[in-house]
Amino acid sequence: MLYGLKDIHTVISNQRKIGGAAEASMIRLTNGEVYHNPVFTNIDISKGQYVSLCFIDEDGVNTIAHVDQIAVIKGLQHKLICQLENTCVKQLLLKNNLQYLKRLCDINDGFVTQTFKNEALKLVRDISVAELKKHNMSLPFQVEDKLININQRLYA
Repeated sequence: MLYGLKDIHTVISNQRKIGGAAEASMIRLTNGEVYHNPVFTNIDISKGQYVSLCFIDEDGVNTIAHVDQIAVIKGLQHKLICQLENTCVKQLLLKNNLQYLKRLCDINDGFVTQTFKNEALKLVRDISVAELKKHNMSLPFQVEDKLININQRLYA
């Protein structure tokens, strides 16, 4: 669950580390325009203040709005690419991640280091094993598609 512009900015700036995107179920501007399933692509900051918000709606229209023009953002969440409801952005991000994964596999051809494996598994988690199979891609190591990763945390 995301709670505001700072959280959206964090997701966008750490996209390579955490994967996915920030998506809302609806955004309404002060002029009454309503956009469904917007995926946020950029937030502009000037002198520590949020100035504008960029998003792509489910029709594929890229919109930039000043923060003062935003009336309501509903259902704001961080989602993996395979969980996005905005099909236009989902296909765009899926294409980019598959291309990146293919390049990553080409560069590490014949060498399966732990760093490479972790990066590749992050990408597979983000796009899903089903999409990987749908595009006839294979990795140089076994991927378990029925396992659920649980983050292990140490508590003091």
